[in-house]
Amino acid sequence: MRRRWPAVVTAACGAVLAVAAWTALPADGAGQRAPARALEAAELDVLHTAGELLVQDCVRAQGFSYWPVPRLPHPDWRDFPYGVDDVDWARGHGFGRRIERQLDEEAASGPAARYRSGLSAERLEALGVALMGPDAKGLSVGNPGGGTLSHSDRGCIAASWRQLYGDARLWYGASETVKQLGAVRTGRVDQDPAFRTALAGWSECVGRRGFPAAHPVRQRDEQLAQTGPAAEAQDVPTATAQAECARSTGLADTAQNLHRRYSDMIRAEYRAAFDAMRRMQVAALPTARDVVARHTGG
Repeated sequence: MRRRWPAVVTAACGAVLAVAAWTALPADGAGQRAPARALEAAELDVLHTAGELLVQDCVRAQGFSYWPVPRLPHPDWRDFPYGVDDVDWARGHGFGRRIERQLDEEAASGPAARYRSGLSAERLEALGVALMGPDAKGLSVGNPGGGTLSHSDRGCIAASWRQLYGDARLWYGASETVKQLGAVRTGRVDQDPAFRTALAGWSECVGRRGFPAAHPVRQRDEQLAQTGPAAEAQDVPTATAQAECARSTGLADTAQNLHRRYSDMIRAEYRAAFDAMRRMQVAALPTARDVVARHTGG
């Protein structure tokens, strides 16, 4: 499933989420400095929590309230960039419509939403400036997919980066590059001849089962675009057929093998960004642990 993250949440924690999708680099046998290690999930949790708490402190100092958001939006949340390939998950969640609805309802009725709804237009704008800065200037990096990405070097999110990682410009440049590379990798896998061959077999499989489709991601998006009880009743059967055919035709294995291959290639191609981000994360862990302990009394 694909979660639609609010802009503020994406800016604050997107890089921490993104790094979880990249596995460790192999050892370098050419005498160069060994690549920085990938962090464990528990370490990513600490970094994310510390960042959110620092943002909360900064916003409160400016007279506003802020509720930290979790690193993962829901315990059952899963990302399937090449279509659903977990049969058990598909049988239990379909394409994740109920999870998304629950998250949307919680976001609309939670304390943060209630707080924002009680602010005047001027105060709401001031809250946005406190979080994100007055404009998207000060930090920038070339987007691997094309164009330039930018972010304010002011505001509480940028301040939290400086407190954790020291150099906000270096952190934004490296982490935002890695974040965007996920889409680059997905695109390369999708266009690989081996994937296209396996995709043809998958398409034939779901067609025989009464769920004709050319691509699992488009099938998912088209199914979720339909609304109403009758459409929702088809979520689980459609997703289950998608996942079972991904398994039986080899599409799932092909996608994962290509995913790993292109991960290695992209990490090598953008080694400087990965190394910079990971070294900054490792270096930030003591500060992050202190921040969390200070707020939790641990």
